[in-house]
Amino acid sequence: MKIPKEILVRLPNWLGDMVMAYPFLDSLRRTYPAANITIIAKQGLESLVPYLGHFNKIIPFSKKEFPGLKGVYRFGKSLQKATTYDLFISLPDSFSAAVMGYATGARHRVGYRKELRQWMLTHPTNFPPAGTHRSEVYRNLLLYYCPTAQISKVDFLEIEAPEKVFPLPVGKHLIFNVNSNADSRRLPIFKALEFIEFWMKTTNYHLILPGHHTEFDYVENIAKLAGHSDRIFNLAGKTTIPELMAVLQQADQLITTDTGIAHLGNAMGTHTVMLLGAADERVTAPIFTERLRMPRVPDLACAPCVRNTCKVGGVPCLTGMEVDRLLNPLEG
Repeated sequence: MKIPKEILVRLPNWLGDMVMAYPFLDSLRRTYPAANITIIAKQGLESLVPYLGHFNKIIPFSKKEFPGLKGVYRFGKSLQKATTYDLFISLPDSFSAAVMGYATGARHRVGYRKELRQWMLTHPTNFPPAGTHRSEVYRNLLLYYCPTAQISKVDFLEIEAPEKVFPLPVGKHLIFNVNSNADSRRLPIFKALEFIEFWMKTTNYHLILPGHHTEFDYVENIAKLAGHSDRIFNLAGKTTIPELMAVLQQADQLITTDTGIAHLGNAMGTHTVMLLGAADERVTAPIFTERLRMPRVPDLACAPCVRNTCKVGGVPCLTGMEVDRLLNPLEG
């Protein structure tokens, strides 16, 4: 098979999934060190890409600018006009991602069979068995196209001089992320306050509450109810992705729901406790097992589940967490 010189990759749309694509991207660059690799990333997340490897070009994609399937097709055609691609790899298994690849006219187009999109792919393949970790789902696409792909263990991500990128107050820092896009993985306010109250009494940590700008009000409500304004800092919507990475790298500990920050913090090498709400850790656990704990409330009849809305009500998988068990690794 001819070695591709121009490679185009469509990354997934979520922060956590982008981090789980890190091993794939590392293997892709190792396998094709001389290729020009262009990355398509969701607009707003493109600043993460340079930390995931060396790429020749990063193109943000905006659904607002290119709405619907017609917009996706138009976006792909615009790429075709600029470059003749040898290989397109679609990490998302959506129909629209295949449309984008088809429109680029790439000679080889690789992706999973799903949603009747295989006719737009020159190299469609079957989805891996249930329970396959998402990082392997992504990397399997490369192995399908190139069985001799170079696989190696990836290193932690790193920000140079993080204290200059985003300075933190002097002292020890615990990042506490309560947010998620799914109700079943968002920590209820009363439970977040229980955690905070315990940590304020038993540690000397500064507590940093991160989040997306759309989560500011939710986080601010928790911060105000908790008090301790000298030790609790709401950073929701106040950091870029590189700034968030700098905060995570400086932190002593991250305690978080199952969301993008969990994956990013773990990839930065931060000691991470990811609370298992509605999650299947076989599929979406952070990629590094070092410095990672994933507690789950024992003996729940409804667990594990992956629903975005709690089917029994009250998210017992999160409200049943015992706060003192989360504190132990902080002091270890």
